[in-house]
Parts: sequence; C-alpha cells; structure tokens
Amino acid sequence: MRRILITLCCVLVAPLSFAQGTPNTIELTPTVGYWFGDTISQGAINNVPFDMTLNDATSYGLRVAYRFTPNWAVEGYFVKARPDIVTGQGDFFGGMSKIGTMDLTTAEVNMEVAFGHSRFVPFLGGGVGVMRLAPTLHVEGANGSLSADTKFVGDFGVGFKLFFSPKIALRFDWRGHSVNLNNNSYNNCDWYWGGCNYDYNWLTFTELALGLTFVF
Repeated sequence: MRRILITLCCVLVAPLSFAQGTPNTIELTPTVGYWFGDTISQGAINNVPFDMTLNDATSYGLRVAYRFTPNWAVEGYFVKARPDIVTGQGDFFGGMSKIGTMDLTTAEVNMEVAFGHSRFVPFLGGGVGVMRLAPTLHVEGANGSLSADTKFVGDFGVGFKLFFSPKIALRFDWRGHSVNLNNNSYNNCDWYWGGCNYDYNWLTFTELALGLTFVF
C-alpha cells in the first residue's frame, strides 16, 4: 500500500516539476493581442490643428527569445496593429467620427526575468525599440499630406507562462508601450535665464496579448 501511495504522489507531482528555464534554449512565441489606444494632442503632428484619438485595435506579433540563464532571457518582439483615427468625444452617447487609419509597426529588444521553474512561471519584461507610424488621414483642416515617421519607443510589463509540457506553454503579457512623438518643440522661453519649457508629446498604448510558446 505504501508503495502505491508513493507512486501515486510521483505521478501527481511530476507534471508540476517540469524543468523550465533551461539555459541555451530558444523560445518562439506567435502572439495575438489587443492594443488600447491614446490621444494625439493638437500640435503634436504638423498640419493637424485638432486632437486625434487612435482607437483600440487588434495586434499580431512574434517574440523570439534566447534564454541564457534559468531566469534571464533577451527577446526580440515584432508586432503590427492598425487602429482607426477618430475625433470627437468617447463619452456615453458621444459622437466619434473616423477620419483615417494609422499603421503601427513596432520592433523592440527586451530583457525578461522569470521567477520560478514550475508549470506556472511569472515574469517581468522591458526594453526599447522603434515604432513606425504611417497615418492615412482624409479630413478637411489637415493641410498637406502626412508622411510616415519612425520614433523611439520604450516598453515595460508583466506576464506569465503556463507550461503544458517542457516544450510548449501558453503565454500572457500585459505591456505598456510609450512613444515620444515630438520632443523638439519648446515654449515659455526665458532667454535671460537661459531656459525653456519643452513640450513632450507622448503616446502610450496598453497591450494585452496571448501567445503559444515553443521551446527549442
């Protein structure tokens, strides 16, 4: 009877003791997500004399990570989204009008630190990269054509991996991505004291993403 109980315990515990976080492995994670938009303030984009809001949108991406210790990995992330550009009020019964679209292409290099080596593995991640913003805008009052531009972006977030086996896991990410649209403008300059108040126009997206991780 004792031998049967020991065998039963081994069978129940074994799935929870996968050797996750193996050094010198590659993790490949296709993702699908949802980006919550933000508002571009008047004047942040030349020739656009009004506020614009980038609506929420679905995203598709790919993460490729190299794990060099059980807890640390370096990761590249490539993701695309295409939110609508709208104006107006988003309040209840408020009117919002679509005036274009914004193609967002983001490439980031992140560091990831994981906690634990069981089936459930939480982690923190963050890094830097670039975001290409390509607007298509057709509205009276936006003078001239809008060209695509590439800006610096930083990101930070949390998540977890739920391993079904040592080689396959479900991955969840919550991330914030902040991009500086224009840090060259300034106002309220006091030339006597040699100082200016600079205008920093930040656009921040909150991302929720699910992916399936394959470990090689």
